[in-house]
Amino acid sequence: MLKRTHKHITLLVCIAALCVTVLTSCSISIKKRNNTAASTPAIETHGVTGVVLKNDTAKEEIQLRELETDTVDTLSYGETSVVTDRYQQEKDASEIEIGEIFTVEYRISDAKIVTASVPEDEWEYQDVKKFSFDADQNMMKFAGEKYQYDQHTYFASETAQIDTMEFSSQDVLTVRGIGIKVYSAVRTSGHGYIRITNYNDFKGGMAEVGDKIIVPVSDNMLITAGEGTYRLTLSKTGASATKTVMVKADSEVVVDFSDYVPTKKNIGEVTFNVEPEGADVALNGTTIRYDKPVRLNYGKYKVTVSMTGYQTYSGILDVEEASKTISISLTDEEESEASATPSASSTPAASSSSSDSSSDSNTVTKKIDSGHTITVSAPEGASVYLDNVYKGMAPCTFTKVIGSQTITLSETGKVTKSYTVDILDDDKNTKLSFADLVADDTQ
Repeated sequence: MLKRTHKHITLLVCIAALCVTVLTSCSISIKKRNNTAASTPAIETHGVTGVVLKNDTAKEEIQLRELETDTVDTLSYGETSVVTDRYQQEKDASEIEIGEIFTVEYRISDAKIVTASVPEDEWEYQDVKKFSFDADQNMMKFAGEKYQYDQHTYFASETAQIDTMEFSSQDVLTVRGIGIKVYSAVRTSGHGYIRITNYNDFKGGMAEVGDKIIVPVSDNMLITAGEGTYRLTLSKTGASATKTVMVKADSEVVVDFSDYVPTKKNIGEVTFNVEPEGADVALNGTTIRYDKPVRLNYGKYKVTVSMTGYQTYSGILDVEEASKTISISLTDEEESEASATPSASSTPAASSSSSDSSSDSNTVTKKIDSGHTITVSAPEGASVYLDNVYKGMAPCTFTKVIGSQTITLSETGKVTKSYTVDILDDDKNTKLSFADLVADDTQ
């Protein structure tokens, strides 16, 4: 009986030892797996929000300038980078455009983008054609609203950063921002220049580009126009000549009218009824007497009526018959802007042309300050144009016109350049100076 009990005890001891061995083995095995997991370091990433300055698709790199700073990060992307647009739809990183705003998460070790997405509170306006800048207040106006900008706002053409003055009223922009702040404005459609040659038969007449730009035909004609294809028409004395012209961004196209054959001239008499009495009337920039009917060759003329204390009127007079009467009544400056422009019924001769082009900035009524001047001092030797009208070679001085103006500079062998400037109604002479024009490597 004692023997059997001893055997049982021995067996239990053996079983217990075996269990201890198995448990010890399992414990060691588990410990080893935990050590293996802990030895793999976590991937460190960093997040940043900024404006895209460049996308080099060949190198698969973007340059991102962080919001509110001058810090520029160069980040790479690849097949593992996940990029989403404002609608949370995935897109290829090669499709990222300059001026876009992204929140980016990238690996610190190699600056590789992990994710890139558009911030939820970011807004975007495309095809912006009506815009203006107030440099004193750092405000940009478009879509009927005003937004702030500062030294960190990215203003650019399709390829390079530019100054706000280099935007033209003929340009089309894409504007992006957050809240009331503009972070980027990129020119998606630019402007070029039309140079007209051999047009002596039309001097004193009018030039029309499409249905929006109408300017007097004068010496050294150079017209700023947006990219596109237009019908260019010169008219005077009842005759006209039309050609098709294609304008490309930042380049100049020459249109030659040497093949024009003059036709019979027609003359009409125009009677001006102007209120208040004594107001100045100018045709194509030249002041005329109108105390009796004025004999004019058939054609279109730019009419300006002005008098101190009244809002200036500008319109188009189309002389196409033997006699015509045109009535214009100026409005006191204290009255509303809406009532300052005569209605179509009060200006029958100019109503159709002025209404057709009322949406274009080239026909907006502007106040002339005949007591003060604008002087463009540099670049010396460059031809100076104010809203497509030749003013002389710099340095040159001409009558001051209040409001937003386009100054165009042209010089043989150099790239033509335009600047938009705001001329203040401050009872002072205005002096302007611009950078030298760069050489045209395409010639």
